[in-house]
Amino acid sequence: MRKFIKYIVFVILIAATVTALNLFFSSRPVETYQKSARTVVAAKAHRRTITQSVTLHGYVESKQMVPVVPFVSGTVEEYMVKAGDSVEKDQVVAVIDKEPYELQYRQAEAAFTAYESSYNRLVRLADSGAATQQDLDTVKSQRDAAEAQLELAALQLSYTQVKTNIAGTVIIADAAVGDIVSTSTPIAVVMDPDNLIVDISVPEKYYQVFKDNMAILQVSIFNETTGASCQAEVESIAPYIDPASKSFKVRLALTDTSAFTAGMYVKAEIGYQTYENVMTLEDSALKADGSLYYVEDGQAHYIAPWDAVHSQGCFIIPEGYEDKLFIVEGQNFVLDNEPVTVKER
Repeated sequence: MRKFIKYIVFVILIAATVTALNLFFSSRPVETYQKSARTVVAAKAHRRTITQSVTLHGYVESKQMVPVVPFVSGTVEEYMVKAGDSVEKDQVVAVIDKEPYELQYRQAEAAFTAYESSYNRLVRLADSGAATQQDLDTVKSQRDAAEAQLELAALQLSYTQVKTNIAGTVIIADAAVGDIVSTSTPIAVVMDPDNLIVDISVPEKYYQVFKDNMAILQVSIFNETTGASCQAEVESIAPYIDPASKSFKVRLALTDTSAFTAGMYVKAEIGYQTYENVMTLEDSALKADGSLYYVEDGQAHYIAPWDAVHSQGCFIIPEGYEDKLFIVEGQNFVLDNEPVTVKER
């Protein structure tokens, strides 16, 4: 009986202790954690005019790069140019050994003189009836053939002075005195430095846009090494697309060639569509996936990626959002409908 009473007392003590602890903890105030609103930087869109463009690369070339090829073969006796020299049209750049061609000329001259003398003598005989018309015609044809040979010999002799076909700058001058040259190998190459072009390959997707807007395409040429720049005009657009490269050729003519030369690697920026007085933001306001956030009633609101027009580091915002305040810093860390604290830029 005494053990039972002790057991009952022990249970009562435990129950009292549990009740006291429940009363203690239930009477304490409950602390709740509230997340603070994220601070973001926001800005409004600005109205401006932008031009949509594509940037491509190519090499400067001369519109005229003409090889200087001798019209006769022989040994070079004089060679008057070097790379970098300026030359005029029909300027002599080399002289080929004349002796074989002078001998050929004298031989043709002697033959013509003999036939000319025979012809004149037969004319006098024919007038007196001592020669037939057939004899006269035969000698005349021989004289005419000899005259043609003389003219050819004179022409070949003149070709021993090798001349340029255009005025310009010598860019290749590989021959030297003593070289044996022929009519199949150039002895120099001359380019026109005042008519420079850039041929570029443009992706197929721009073909129709370029064709439709050829007259208003805006082209700028840059050389990143020297810092040189100038405008260019679209001279031609290829009428076909290369099926292998999925691109088409566009030829650009430089309007100012003073800071450029053939062989220079350049960047061509071609503006093909202008948007005037549109609302824009800097590209940095976009997330990596192309989405955008704006702030309204203290919350961030999500705009899904769309086919935005980009140019000059900006993009045109979607229609209907012209008056919104856009998150331009911190947009990569917010969620849709998340409370934010706005710090305007």
